[in-house]
Amino acid sequence: MEISENSFISLIRKFGRKNKRIVRGIGDDGAVVNLDRGQYVFVQDAMVEHVHFEFSFMDPYFVGRKALYSNISDILAMGAQPAFYLVTTGISPDMSSKDMYRLYQGMDRAAREFGVTLLGGDTVATKTDFFIDISVVGKLVGKRYYGRDKAKAGDHIAVTGKLGQAAMGLKTLQTEDSRRGMKSCIERFLSPKPPYAVWKELVKNDITDVMMDVSDGLLMDLSRMMAESKKEARIDLERVPMPRSLRGCGLEHLALSGGEDYQLLFTFPEKKMPAISRLSEKKAGVTVIGRVFNGKGVRLFRNGKEVELPDTTGFDHFGGRS
Repeated sequence: MEISENSFISLIRKFGRKNKRIVRGIGDDGAVVNLDRGQYVFVQDAMVEHVHFEFSFMDPYFVGRKALYSNISDILAMGAQPAFYLVTTGISPDMSSKDMYRLYQGMDRAAREFGVTLLGGDTVATKTDFFIDISVVGKLVGKRYYGRDKAKAGDHIAVTGKLGQAAMGLKTLQTEDSRRGMKSCIERFLSPKPPYAVWKELVKNDITDVMMDVSDGLLMDLSRMMAESKKEARIDLERVPMPRSLRGCGLEHLALSGGEDYQLLFTFPEKKMPAISRLSEKKAGVTVIGRVFNGKGVRLFRNGKEVELPDTTGFDHFGGRS
């Protein structure tokens, strides 16, 4: 980058907007914030060049926006309202101040959408690839957190939105395939905004206390939930919401293991089915895809008959696809 660290900090300082709870924000060794009593959630998530994205088809603006979205998604999945965030960036030699400014513009766009305030962070130089690491703090909106460990036998399993969009968008960007009809998929990969409005409805109607976001793939993330809850999930493939371009075209696996959609995966008891039905009538984008049983792991069914799980169930940073 062609400007000094101090100059860069001055450049981005305006993104740390005023907030009555901030005692001391950007400019010191740490941020000081007045917090109300209650339970708070802290999350941290990073994105690395050539692992999570390529600048060849992803503008820094979308990298910043997506990086904050992924953290906000984790906060929402825990049942908390995001409030503040800190950012560490590892700046590679070929990144310019304009590129970095675009990155922070993207984060700021996401922050404004969710009412989140930047407190500060750190900037370091790297010799090769760029990375961004974000921490977000949020306050629980109810009396209990939404966890992976609370699923019960008999619960229904549901997801928001359509799965496989981001994976299909990435596939389209990576290849010379036609982009006709792929706009929504490309947008989902570049800018996967968590379904905030639907989340608010789920909270308001006290639908669940079992939730996580779909970041590494439906099957892998659901298996993690079942492992924590010590239960078994049975999924009906024909009910999994996905783009038409995936259904029946040999690409259904993208909806099962593609990841990066940042939709919400949750379970709910039978007594909450009327509330879910009302959300469906509002076209809120909630789909029931299966049920929880006593047992272990995840089983997949098509029209009532069990089928084998795909070889790839999701993304594992240290084991490739698994």
